Amino acid sequence: MGQQIDGNSVVSWSEQAVATDVNDEIVLMNMDRNRCYGLGTTGSDIWRKLASPVRVSDVISQLKNEYEAPEGSVETGVLNTLIQLHSEGLIQIHDRA
Repeated sequence: MGQQIDGNSVVSWSEQAVATDVNDEIVLMNMDRNRCYGLGTTGSDIWRKLASPVRVSDVISQLKNEYEAPEGSVETGVLNTLIQLHSEGLIQIHDRA
């Protein structure tokens, strides 16, 4: 999992991740690692956008339209969340087109 995630990366859910919606927030399970993860509201919004391969910059643009946040905070939050999800085997990075 040495791939880097940046705005040009294309990401989606990993086959190892099992997700369910509990009170409008996503709860994830990585079956290979036998670990459970709870995402807050923003993390859940990010997760829902990854159902099919999507460019990270598109996710950032969508969330900028949905959230009022200081300049740069959406980018930082999305990248940090995706890096964390990838390190836990919950998302995959696709080859760039």
